[in-house]
Amino acid sequence: MSLSKVPRQSFIRFVIASRTASTSSGSIPAPARVQLKIENEQGHFKYTRNWSRDPRYAKNAIQKGDTPFTFLTRRLGHAYEVYPLLVLCGTWFALFLYACYWSFGKVEVWLDRSSSVAPWDWERIRDKYWKLPTVAMDLDGRTHKRCEIMEILQDEMLEAAKKRGTR
Repeated sequence: MSLSKVPRQSFIRFVIASRTASTSSGSIPAPARVQLKIENEQGHFKYTRNWSRDPRYAKNAIQKGDTPFTFLTRRLGHAYEVYPLLVLCGTWFALFLYACYWSFGKVEVWLDRSSSVAPWDWERIRDKYWKLPTVAMDLDGRTHKRCEIMEILQDEMLEAAKKRGTR
């Protein structure tokens, strides 16, 4: 036996062994040894385990609809009647996010705690009350006008409260 043939034979054995082996990330599990026997039933019944999400075995055996994303999107190519429902859900979600964003601009939400005075206090809101969002649909800008009579009244009420010592 010459030394030049040994590496070649071991290489061939390696190639054959790697070709006949199962998947590279793991082997397929053996079928169940004990099968259920259903009495008084005709036909063939064979129990197999769903191993598609078992990390010990092959990663490429994921079934259709096995994950939440594929479950929701696997039949979209054929289920055209679902498209309007998806559009409505997406529109609702976008409007929900916009409503959340818009509502945080209102005066009732107190996010900035750097001041001890509440954001709805007249001293803090006097110069910007008419700029804040009030209603969702204000096409002609009715709610974004300054009320000078109200400002005078609020100023007088604030002075009276300071004289009483309640402010």
